Amino acid sequence: VTERTRGEFEVRVAAVKARATDVALEVTSRIFEVTGARATASAEGLDRFWRNVRTHTLHDPVAYKRREVGRHVLTGELPEPTWYS
Repeated sequence: VTERTRGEFEVRVAAVKARATDVALEVTSRIFEVTGARATASAEGLDRFWRNVRTHTLHDPVAYKRREVGRHVLTGELPEPTWYS
């Protein structure tokens, strides 16, 4: 794998991560809007979906991913490998 291929792939993965985060947080939040306050009861278990989504979004910070995508779109710069790549 060349440096360019790796960088281009990382930009695609970063874009998907950012979008998936937005959609997952919106969907899990709307679950509570639709089902009401009782959906937070542990018997339903719906709160676990939100917690799991939130944990995944915090594990690999989306702000870094958006920055990588933005730099690539604006300047063509490919991201450097990091612990979050």
